[in-house]
Amino acid sequence: MLALLYSKFLANKNNIINAVGFQLVWFVCVQGNDLNAAVAVVSLLVVYLMMFGTDFKILFGLIVFSLVGYIGDGIIAMLFHLDYLGSLDYNDHLNFLAPVWLLGLWIGFATTLNHSMQWLFKTPFLTVFIALFLVPVSYFAGIKLSGSTFFTSTGTLSSGSISNELFFVAEGIWWAVLLIGYKKLSTSSQIIEVKHV
Repeated sequence: MLALLYSKFLANKNNIINAVGFQLVWFVCVQGNDLNAAVAVVSLLVVYLMMFGTDFKILFGLIVFSLVGYIGDGIIAMLFHLDYLGSLDYNDHLNFLAPVWLLGLWIGFATTLNHSMQWLFKTPFLTVFIALFLVPVSYFAGIKLSGSTFFTSTGTLSSGSISNELFFVAEGIWWAVLLIGYKKLSTSSQIIEVKHV
C-alpha cells in the first residue's frame, strides 16, 4: 500500500509541489503585505521554472491571464466598494488599483493552470461551477484574512448589504469568463502550449 502511494506521489510530485506552492503563496499574499507577497511569488516562480522549464509562449499566456484577472479584480472592487488592504485609493475607499499582493495571487494561481489545476478544464460545466461557487468562498476567506473591508458609496463601513453579496457573484462570473476564455485560447489557437508533466 505504501509502495503504491509512494509511486503515485513520484508520478505526480511536480503537480503536488505546484499545488502546495500555490496554497502557501495564497496564504502569504492574503496577509496583505506586498513585500512578503512579492518574495513568495518570486520564490514560487523560480520553483515553477525549475520544475516545468516553461517557454516564452507559456509564460506570456500566464502573465496576460494574471494581469487581466488583476485589473478585473480592481474594477470589481471599485464598483462594489471593496477596499483591499493596501489598495491605492484616490477618493476615500474607492480603489483605483488593487494591491500588489492581489497580483501575487493571480500570478500564483496562473502557475497552476497547466499543471495541478488542469482538472478544472475537464468540462465547461465543471469550470463554470467551480468559478461561480468555490471562487467566491476563496475571496470571502481572503477578504477576512487580509483585513479588507467593504464601504458604502458614502464612505461608511458596510456589512451584509446586497452590494457585498453581489461582489461575490461578480467575481464568480469574472472567473468563469476568464477560465473558459483561457481554455478556449489554449486549445484553439495554440498560443498557450499545455505541457503534461
